[in-house]
This record gives sequence, C-alpha cells and structure tokens, in this order.
Amino acid sequence: MNIYERRINLNVPLEKLSKMVCEHYNFGEFIDNKLIEVGYEDFNYVLTTSTGKYLVKVFALFRTLNECKDVADKATIPYENGFSCPKIFKVEGNNVFQTILNNNNYRLMVMEYINGSDMLSLNIIPNLEELKEIATQLANLNKIQFIPPKVYDPWSIIDFPVEYEKHKKILNKTENKELYQLKTELDLCDFSKLKYGFVHGDLWTANIIKDKIGKLYYIDFCASNYLPRVIDVAISIVDLCLDVNDLEISKIRIKTFLKAYEAVSKLTKYEKECLKTFMKIHEASSLLNTIREKHEGNNTVSNQETLENSRLKLFILNSVNLIN
Repeated sequence: MNIYERRINLNVPLEKLSKMVCEHYNFGEFIDNKLIEVGYEDFNYVLTTSTGKYLVKVFALFRTLNECKDVADKATIPYENGFSCPKIFKVEGNNVFQTILNNNNYRLMVMEYINGSDMLSLNIIPNLEELKEIATQLANLNKIQFIPPKVYDPWSIIDFPVEYEKHKKILNKTENKELYQLKTELDLCDFSKLKYGFVHGDLWTANIIKDKIGKLYYIDFCASNYLPRVIDVAISIVDLCLDVNDLEISKIRIKTFLKAYEAVSKLTKYEKECLKTFMKIHEASSLLNTIREKHEGNNTVSNQETLENSRLKLFILNSVNLIN
C-alpha cells in the first residue's frame, strides 16, 4: 500500500471501487484508472469509462462524513454561481457517494473531467492575460456570501500560529527563529478590520487546469472557507505571480494581478497593509508543513521540491519589496 492508498486504506483493487462508481452514477462500463500523484490529503484519480472520463476524489480517512459533504458543497456552490470549475455529479440528489467494500467505508465525489492538464504538470505559470482572468474570477468568487462550517487546516494562513506551536520542536534554530518572528507579525494583524468572503484558499498551479483550447478551470476546494479575502490575494501573488528567476518580471505580474482584482473589488488600505504579512505566512506555512511531512516519513520528490521552493520563496519575500 503506497502513501496515497494509505490515505483511504485502499484494501481492494481500485478497479472494484471504480466499477461500483460506474454502476451508481450510470457511467457505463469501466475501462481504466489513473492515480493523480499530487496533493497531501485525499486520494484523487481519473476514471475512464465507456461514456467518458471523470475525476474521482476519494476522501481521506481523517475526514468525517460531514467534512466530506462540506468539501463537496464548497465545490458545488462556486460552479452554481458561475465560477469556472468542474461540475459535480450527484447520485439521488447527493454530491457525496458512500460505499463499503471489504469492511472499509469509502466516501467520494465525482467531478467533470477537463480535457487538459494542470499548470504544474505543464510546468508553466499563468501569462499576464491569464493572470487578469484569474484575478477577475477570484474577485467574483470572494464576493460569494457562502459560509461553510469552519474546518481546521494545518496548511492555512490563519491556522499557522497553532501549527507552529505544535511542530516548532522539529525545526532547526534558524527556522525556529524565522517562523516565530513571522507568527508574531501575523498576531499583530487585526482580522476584524479585514473584509470576508468565500475564498478558494489553495489556488496554485496544481489547481488550475488549462484545457485544449486554453480555457482555465479551478479545482480543489478542500481549503475553501469564509475568511478574509486577502488570503486568496496573498496566495495567488506568491504561487502564481512570483517568478523566483526574475523579480522584476514578478513585480509586473503582481501589479497586473492586483489591478485586475481591484477592477472588480477594491482592496482596503488595511488589507494592503496586511497583504505582505499574509504572503510571508503562506510560504512559512508551506515550509513548516513540508518539514513536518519529511519528519513523518514523506520522502517523495514532490515534498522535497515543495520544501526547497518554500525556503527560496520565503527568503525572497523577506528580502525584497515586491509590492510598491
């Protein structure tokens, strides 16, 4: 059982689970499965059947049924509000399907398969026109007044202080000092002064799919919540605008993104004051969690690359003023 299969205790051939999905969703005959080896929580794969391809998310064991339903709702609401994301298929009106195989309870949701590739796999970042589109879509998403139940997320900006206290013992002296200083900086932000809305919470290249005609789709709403909208802005700047090989180009990309976002929804003066802190905390959280993952035995190439990239980005964010 590999690291991905352990997340759901996959104790039957994946084909057996897929055939069950085909039967209940009326997807025709099973043809093939393909595991998606990206991400840290759920088990995701592409299901190919006689009626087409579908993206299946099997929820990790640590999630309660209510959490699974919340994740599915958080993916359904944006689609129903015109956000560019895959359709969620339902069975008897439910967007979460449950089945028991070999005494193991599987909870999953099935999404429309987009005929394209995520930007991470394509090894690209959005161009300037795509950044404008992403910023416009995100600003409209942040206007949605959908308030799902709060779910604790160890990778999130707002939960960073707690995660730091939990895992500071595994950090070396330099890491500990740096992350403690950033935690202190975040503690000074007055969250009551920030504007709230529905945020994606994890909009990076792995969660943006570019189809065969160039249209962009946004996936994976597991980290979504009703939070300060500047969280989405900060994450997008760090993960989509920052080019570690060209900081001058990065400034142009950031300016382009912010201008397009503010054409839909102006940021307040205080949001702009907190933005740089949120950017640094986002990368600090990534660094902390990839160190934790490595400490717990995750020696995958993906985790090591994320760890090294987080170190570099955090150094840049601490050293260079990217926002005028």
